Amino acid sequence: MIDNTQVLSRPLAYGLVGFGLLFSCITLFLLFVVGARPLHYSPEATSFLIAASLAVTPVFSILATKYHVFTLPAIAWAHIVLMGMLLFFSEINGPFTALWTLVILITTLYYGWKGFISSSLSLVVGSVLYIVLFQASLGAPILVYAGIATMINFFAIFTSYLFVRIIMSSRKKNNDLIAAQRSERMQVTRQNTLLNSISDAVLTLNRYGRVTSQNAAAQAFFDTNQSLIGRDLEVLLTLVDAADQTVKIHDLIHTVQSTLLRDDLSMTDERGERKHLSLQMSRIRGTFDDDEEYGVVVIIRDITKQKSLEEEKDEFISVASHELRTPVAIAEGSLSNLLVMYEKDTDQEVLRSAAVTAYDQVIYLSKIINDLSTLSRAERGIGDVIEEIDVNELLHEFYGRYESEAQEKSLRLDLDIDANLPHVETSRLYLEEILQNFITNAIKYTKEGSVTIRASLLPNGRIDCSVSDTGIGMSKGDLKHIFEKFYRSEDYRTRETSGTGLGLYVVRKLADKLETEVKVTSRLNHGSTFSFVLPLKSQRLSVTHAPTTRPTTKQA
Repeated sequence: MIDNTQVLSRPLAYGLVGFGLLFSCITLFLLFVVGARPLHYSPEATSFLIAASLAVTPVFSILATKYHVFTLPAIAWAHIVLMGMLLFFSEINGPFTALWTLVILITTLYYGWKGFISSSLSLVVGSVLYIVLFQASLGAPILVYAGIATMINFFAIFTSYLFVRIIMSSRKKNNDLIAAQRSERMQVTRQNTLLNSISDAVLTLNRYGRVTSQNAAAQAFFDTNQSLIGRDLEVLLTLVDAADQTVKIHDLIHTVQSTLLRDDLSMTDERGERKHLSLQMSRIRGTFDDDEEYGVVVIIRDITKQKSLEEEKDEFISVASHELRTPVAIAEGSLSNLLVMYEKDTDQEVLRSAAVTAYDQVIYLSKIINDLSTLSRAERGIGDVIEEIDVNELLHEFYGRYESEAQEKSLRLDLDIDANLPHVETSRLYLEEILQNFITNAIKYTKEGSVTIRASLLPNGRIDCSVSDTGIGMSKGDLKHIFEKFYRSEDYRTRETSGTGLGLYVVRKLADKLETEVKVTSRLNHGSTFSFVLPLKSQRLSVTHAPTTRPTTKQA
């Protein structure tokens, strides 16, 4: 199949045009200045060839450099003009036959082996026409001349074939090289994309510890927009181990055999904050078993948060076990004494006192377990279900639930909410836990006066919820620690009431889930106010919506 998709190269087109102009000038000079005539001179043929060389060939050649549809006509026209020159201006053993070698080569480059065959046949046809038209003036018997013409054509075609094979072989190698380079660039692009998608810092180092490649996360890790390539990693990264002993990158490079993993390293950043790091180093060697040229791949991972969580977890387990041990020991001792005193027929009041003590400690344990269960559900996202909540209805429900408890302590429970509060979309479980904690704490730590539940619509469309009391209040020192786990004030009035010290810690975790922040204002002996702003629609929780129908609670 002929390929008509390529345009003619400009150098080739200009060469054809130049050859035509040179042929026309020399012919005109010989005819009109020197007065010489070709062997088979024909005025008509000479006029045609001069006109073709001066007008038609330049037009076809220039158009073929811009539009591929003119490439075939331009090359075909070159064959026609060259055949005319062969017939009327030379002989078969003349220069135009040798020039045909270049025409065959050009045709083959553009149209492959079909072009080679077509151009070669054109040369044979031209030679046959020459013998037929001018057999009377051949100067030798026709068979002898035909044999010489055949030999000349064979050498011209064979020479073209050799050049075509050499050029096509070079073209194939060039195309293969281009394809290999394109494939290599694609592989490099894919590798770079893969490396840049990794959130950990990935670097390659030579055996001297200098960076030879990097990913985007490496620049983010070192907080720089400049390239790290060529820089010494040991200068960029000062590491110490768990014993605060300096760890040198160069030493690690020389000691690693295959893969080295260290997660006991840390560094101090520019702000003076300590970062815990995990460093993985793998050996890479040069090709052809070159033991001299080698390097390493380094993956640096910031595990500060992970370490902090592990430390916080260990601390939490330690504190929780300590807090649980006390009530368990008290309950166990009380029950043991109760059994001993029961066997000795001890007074009923003493037995009752021991039973009450054991009961109180079991209730205390139950509260701790409930708080831990709530915290666990929040951490695991069990309550991350959005519901449409009528805030007005919910607060009236809480009012009805705790009014009797407030009256038992001779307290006034007030409800101050704006009319027509909009509905919100958030977790009902988390919101109820927060409000319940605020209200129960307000009633617990208020001996006289009132507890007020408020809700008002802010100008930005959010709802401000708060619970205020006239209770014992808190000191400034206590305000700094009330959201810490298992924290309880040293105030004797606080110690008189039972509490786990986990309630406000859980509240802080749940408030973060609801995308809000709990604020506290308090004065010692003047009461406290806990408040938070509730967004109308949560963006952080799950998009899964739970059924909004709930059984209504009878209001007091």
